[in-house]
Amino acid sequence: MQTTICALATGNGGAVALVRLSGPDALSILQRVSGKSSFEPRHQTFCTLYDGKEVLDKALVTYFQAPHSFTGEDVVEFALHASPYIKGRLLEILCTLGAVPAKRGEFSQRAFLNGKMDLVEAQGLCDLIASGNKASHKLAMDSLGGKLSTRLNELKEKLTSLLAQIEVRLDDVDEEMTPLSEDFIRGEITAVLTQIQTLADTFSIGKFIKEGIKIALVGAPNSGKSSLLNALVGFDRAIVTDACGTTRDTVEETLEIDGQKIILTDTAGIRAHALDPAEQEGMRRSLRAMKEADIIVLVLDVSRPLSEEEKQLWADVQAQNKRAVVVQNKIDRAQRACPLPDAKQVLATSCKTGEGIDKLKQFLTADTAQAATGDGLMISNLRHYEALLRAQTELEAALIQLSAARGGEIYAEHIRAALTHLKDLIGEVTPDDVLGVIFSTFCMGK
Repeated sequence: MQTTICALATGNGGAVALVRLSGPDALSILQRVSGKSSFEPRHQTFCTLYDGKEVLDKALVTYFQAPHSFTGEDVVEFALHASPYIKGRLLEILCTLGAVPAKRGEFSQRAFLNGKMDLVEAQGLCDLIASGNKASHKLAMDSLGGKLSTRLNELKEKLTSLLAQIEVRLDDVDEEMTPLSEDFIRGEITAVLTQIQTLADTFSIGKFIKEGIKIALVGAPNSGKSSLLNALVGFDRAIVTDACGTTRDTVEETLEIDGQKIILTDTAGIRAHALDPAEQEGMRRSLRAMKEADIIVLVLDVSRPLSEEEKQLWADVQAQNKRAVVVQNKIDRAQRACPLPDAKQVLATSCKTGEGIDKLKQFLTADTAQAATGDGLMISNLRHYEALLRAQTELEAALIQLSAARGGEIYAEHIRAALTHLKDLIGEVTPDDVLGVIFSTFCMGK
């Protein structure tokens, strides 16, 4: 028999807390803790909560009758005062009356198991809670709202229909049915494969939207990296002086540009001869930040000649094989052509006047604005990406077997395998142990 679970569904802070109860004994536990026998489903009731004969709190309580609830079970939500004692004591009382503490993500897992949402929607809910900017919020809402699930189900239905047509003819030993043409089969497989490839290709940018774009500002000492960071974030985050080597460690700051999360890292200036061990360590951290970045911004002070160290640093940037831009900084002091003729992306800025800062912001977020599919769909979950790649591999193998005329039994098996990967993505065939791992990443109370 299913247990009744309880957990705090809100974080610390605020004046009101929400405690959630779900399972077959939810209503009876509510009746015992409140002393009331009748609750109208989906209506808030103001009632007293008791700790034995003592009053624990006065709260707004909502009872959701199965299956019309988040989990599909009987659910009770207590909106009470956010005193640490009241929250903790109510959970103790609920457990005394027969409930057990919920595991991480257990409410969402029950919603999934009871058919209230599929696995894509459930993971969209987790992403929604974690979303910290407009772009990641939209991405999560597309998953939670069923937009991504709808597309995946369409692909699954197309493969199911094709596989059924192939298999029924394999069983037609008397050859009474009209054979499927090779062009028709190839066209159906290719159509699904193209959509899967298009969706999978959005992962790299979808991951940026979800987790943020990591950007490293690198350059020689006193090239204006810290001033550029301050100009981008809009306040004095990093210390700026006329002395070389002011920044000895990496300085990280998060900002939002056009709804996109950006993680900026200001690094220590890199030069051949460090003055002391602290500066040497700072430069090592600068090189590490450059390797971990998604975009590298090489900052040059155009008021002085290009040094050999800066030429070597540019070579190191190119060796990373990442998206990079050369920023000709301090153009309020000098105007000149870029001293690096092989630089493909060059922008001129002045942290003093603000010239070029908006163009740099546009460059940093340009890829994310163009990465989605035609209808705006995008994936950001590694599990989704890997499942799509496996389905893609199987469909490519099916096309190879079809062209080699290996027989319907052979390419049908690859189509069946691709279909299984799509079902696994949605959650139709996902093993219980895998579900446990997935939902354990959810926050407590959800």
